[in-house]
Amino acid sequence: MNRSGFSFVSILIITLTSVLAMPGEAKSADKAKIKAAVSKGAKYLQSNVGKTRNGAKSLIALAMIKADVSPEDAGIQEAVNAVLAKIDPQTGYHPLANNFYETGLDAYMLVEATGDKHKDAVEKIIEYIIEEQMPAGAWDYHPEEGKESNGDTSCTHYACLGLWAAQRIGIEFDVSVWENVLRWHIKNQNKDGGYGYCPGFAHGDGKGASIINMTINAICSMQIAAMQIDEKVILSGPEKRSSNPNVKDGDAEANKKFGVLDAVQIDSEPQEKIRLRGVVPSAAYGSTSRAIGWMQSRFFVKGPGSGVIGYYYYSIERMGALANLDTIGNRNWFDECASLILDAQNTDGSWKITKLYSGTEVDTAFCILFLTRSTGKLIKRVDTPQFGDGLLAGGRGLPDDLTDVDFNGRSVKMKEKPTEPLDILLASLSKTGGLENLDAVQKQIVEQVQIGNREDLIGQIDQLLKLVDHPDPTIRQTVVWALGRTGDMKLTQHLIKGLSDTDLGVMIESRNALCWISRKPLGFGFPEDPLIDFSDNASAEQKSAAIAQWHKNVVLTWGDWYLKNRPFEDRGDAFEAELRRKMDKLKYGF
Repeated sequence: MNRSGFSFVSILIITLTSVLAMPGEAKSADKAKIKAAVSKGAKYLQSNVGKTRNGAKSLIALAMIKADVSPEDAGIQEAVNAVLAKIDPQTGYHPLANNFYETGLDAYMLVEATGDKHKDAVEKIIEYIIEEQMPAGAWDYHPEEGKESNGDTSCTHYACLGLWAAQRIGIEFDVSVWENVLRWHIKNQNKDGGYGYCPGFAHGDGKGASIINMTINAICSMQIAAMQIDEKVILSGPEKRSSNPNVKDGDAEANKKFGVLDAVQIDSEPQEKIRLRGVVPSAAYGSTSRAIGWMQSRFFVKGPGSGVIGYYYYSIERMGALANLDTIGNRNWFDECASLILDAQNTDGSWKITKLYSGTEVDTAFCILFLTRSTGKLIKRVDTPQFGDGLLAGGRGLPDDLTDVDFNGRSVKMKEKPTEPLDILLASLSKTGGLENLDAVQKQIVEQVQIGNREDLIGQIDQLLKLVDHPDPTIRQTVVWALGRTGDMKLTQHLIKGLSDTDLGVMIESRNALCWISRKPLGFGFPEDPLIDFSDNASAEQKSAAIAQWHKNVVLTWGDWYLKNRPFEDRGDAFEAELRRKMDKLKYGF
């Protein structure tokens, strides 16, 4: 088949020219700049997601989610609905393009956006992926598009991303799917340690030769597969053997019935049951080690002929997280690449850094997925900043989300509900003796509300209102967050009042609570944090002016919203008169 073409698929499959690493070390990436860049990039995607289709739409929605855009955002919901439209309850999943980039990203995004809400739909996508796995263990373009195939390293990786996402919401399938992925990678590694785009092809045509993007993604696929077989395994780490009790180190040589491949010892279970326990072949450790060695000497940040570099950056981020690599060689891959990405951002928040065939929206999505360290955040191997400060950094989104689960890299388990009743937790707020204890109580309250019943919170409104003017701003933040979660429009005047609090954190959390209660995830277009574009070395005067302008904007817009939507029985009361005076002063200076 023709593997070129000006399409989203082309972005993912064009080979990269290997470029030697450039000398020099980058300074640690500026977290404030990263945060600001991600916020701007996410807003650009929100305005442009409607222009995209198929896998690109799912990719862009995924990036928005990783940037902490609410999953109820119109663009994300558009992407979710686009995926659901491809699924027929009787006939299954029907992708629009003949590739597994779209399919894998559809499953990945649907899980990230909705958790297990559409588990049946995800299962249809997974059934499709498994049915299309080649006997050797890989995936490729559909047969009607082309040629006899030995598998495609890039298609295989995106199929693995979709399968992995499904297992995070408890969808199980036979472990042989993952064992065959590992066997295919072991068998098709080039002698130099790298991986080609189309293993088995002559190196002269470029499809079989080792290239850095395919090698990186092969490392990722092997680690994902190994992790699903045995969650304790890091193929490139100190644990060089599977912890599966079915495998004994002394039996390794005797078990090699397939050349370098270990034999699979199948549990003695009835044939109609799927097999969930498997074996990580010993050869997978050596293959991963050789691939990392090949890649390390060719790692680059920027270079001529670097091809689809946005795709490359996101691939690097996945590999760094999955293989648990803080450095590549002696170089900090994240800091060096992040510095270049930050410098390359356009004024409208977008990126266009790929020279070949890439759309701006796709490049922007790749850069956000890198900067948010999306994979490292997912498997909890990095301490990443939240993009959108405030009390609900882990779950401020308007819909129910995955903040009520723990994830070990393979499976999802529901968090246990905090043992203290909500009324006792709220009562303890004013009695906390130190910051550490206060933070712990605040965290329990957030989890109690997210995991518990909304009625429990509504029953504690009187207790919340007693704390709304508490002298500790952290307590006031907790209170306005909880007031927003009640969904009670009668309480919005307390949130409007919080917009003028003496503490910026309370102001921000009040604005976020209004977004929640009004079902307006983006508010009225003003930034969530007035200081998001400021570095730490900005002057106090600059910061003060930014806060004042932001305060004016949010009070006027939310004040106007309140006056139009407040409960009828509250109209003409003292609070309304006070609010109108405040708005007039902000507008006219008197």
